[in-house]
Amino acid sequence: MLCFDCHRETQISGGFDRKLDADQGTLYRNDWHQIVLETRAKSATAKEESLDLRVDLELVTSLAEIYRDEESYWRLAMHYDAIQNIELRDKYIDLALQQQDTDDETHIFLRAMQGRADLIPLDVIKRERERLADNPLQLARLHKHLGEYGEAAAAYVRGVVDRLSTGNTFAAAFYLKELYKDGLVEELFKLALKDAIQRKDIYWQSRALEELGWRSELRELLLKHASEIRESDDLFLQEKLAWAEDDSRAYVDLHKEIARRYSDG
Repeated sequence: MLCFDCHRETQISGGFDRKLDADQGTLYRNDWHQIVLETRAKSATAKEESLDLRVDLELVTSLAEIYRDEESYWRLAMHYDAIQNIELRDKYIDLALQQQDTDDETHIFLRAMQGRADLIPLDVIKRERERLADNPLQLARLHKHLGEYGEAAAAYVRGVVDRLSTGNTFAAAFYLKELYKDGLVEELFKLALKDAIQRKDIYWQSRALEELGWRSELRELLLKHASEIRESDDLFLQEKLAWAEDDSRAYVDLHKEIARRYSDG
């Protein structure tokens, strides 16, 4: 947001003591829009938070300049992915993949960052599978990048058990956290849901939907099979159906019946 004279100076002597390139200009424009929104939305703390945003922007642009000067395009791609600038992320992924020194691991990582594992050449995947065959935790990451979530979870567990057996509790905790943080637990529930659908198992479909927190899909499933559930002897499904139908009386009665029937385990 500059007057014509100041805008001319940034093109000659450089804004913030350096010339602004197109990428930096995009960042400053987007950030200014965000600052305006934040300032309008908040009152007492708006000035302090705007300052924080400006500090963050200075770091973002400075790091981008460092990586660009070093032609470390894969780091630039990660940098822009972290701040959710997809346009610039993809630009530098393309440039990184054109560099001769980009190895197979980085190639797979960058495509996975885009959600485009389908663009990874098969020979690249084959070489990485062979290289990581004896390293379960790194192999877990490869499976995850390729969307092989069941295999990824199994490899994570093997690696964590190995770390615990050797007393390396920090590494075990770190990779367990990574498994959860990267959404593998959710992906396993999705796989369980897919399997239950194939088996036409309403109960396990409902359980997977519950664990995923997909309440509207759960309600839809139960109402769709309402007649089948009422005719069954499955009190748990009947209780879920009572919830779906918002029948509080039936829900309470079924809950008490379950408690009586299964009180002895």
